[in-house]
Amino acid sequence: MISRTTLIGALVVVELGIVGMAASAVTGSVPLPSMFATSSFQMPNVEESTRTPLDRTLATGPSPHVLIDVHDLHATVETANVPAVRVVETVHKDGLVLNGREEPVSFERTADGVRVTTPAGAGDVVVIGDFDQTVRIIVPPTAQVEVTGAEPLEVSGLRSKLVAHIVTGPLTVKNHRGDLDLSVRSEGRIVLDDVQAGVLAANTHDGRLLFSRVGADRLDATTDSGRISAVDLRAINGALTTRDGHVNVSFAPNSDATVSAHTASGSVRVSGLASEQSEKHSATVQLGDGEGHFEVSTDSGQVNLSQGASV
Repeated sequence: MISRTTLIGALVVVELGIVGMAASAVTGSVPLPSMFATSSFQMPNVEESTRTPLDRTLATGPSPHVLIDVHDLHATVETANVPAVRVVETVHKDGLVLNGREEPVSFERTADGVRVTTPAGAGDVVVIGDFDQTVRIIVPPTAQVEVTGAEPLEVSGLRSKLVAHIVTGPLTVKNHRGDLDLSVRSEGRIVLDDVQAGVLAANTHDGRLLFSRVGADRLDATTDSGRISAVDLRAINGALTTRDGHVNVSFAPNSDATVSAHTASGSVRVSGLASEQSEKHSATVQLGDGEGHFEVSTDSGQVNLSQGASV
């Protein structure tokens, strides 16, 4: 992916070159910027292309360990009922290509599965227009997937534990059955849709938590800055926490927890659920038999709790 900083820098460089060349042509005395004056400089080509540098399949069996570290490339993980892993890399360019050096994707066997990687710092691509390099990874549903680098990341269809720790989101997981260990270390939202887990941990430093039809025996999700929205959440034990943002949660009827809700600055509102509310900033709600303990809190914002549908 191309960053905003790279794009702006490229625009500035080209504008300086155009100004310098125009001035030189008119006066004959204004020197060109150094990068344009060197004999090795070549004017960029206008290019539009889509190609597939890598499309390879390795037989692995039904439950390989799949390690993914593609740094800042857009990665998607999908499933197919085949005892093999397939990797498809796609590169699309459209515009003025100043530097077409891409991140080469490596796909190789390991002792217990496969590894998909790119070298750190390899993707120095400057394009005025559009550049997109994506990696699509198709795995068996019971593959043990571990992601340590991708921006953004989308995963769907797994029936086993997923571990994903990336720098920048968004991080999206859909149609998942199995434990989750997720984090976004810098900024980006975490989106979960149709997820059921035994243990679920999801943390982002700066971004929203958006959950729909999510349930876990133990669910801990936090964000330092961002709102939390959870629709039809099955809660037993755990917590939803943000330091700065509103929290809106509708609980599925098969929840079984005593819920403690609190806001340091704002109010707690409960709709359609039996609750005890001693003050504006806190409330206690019993879901089912109230066997588990679940906390919902924000340091700054409003908390809204309501009855949802079955998950």
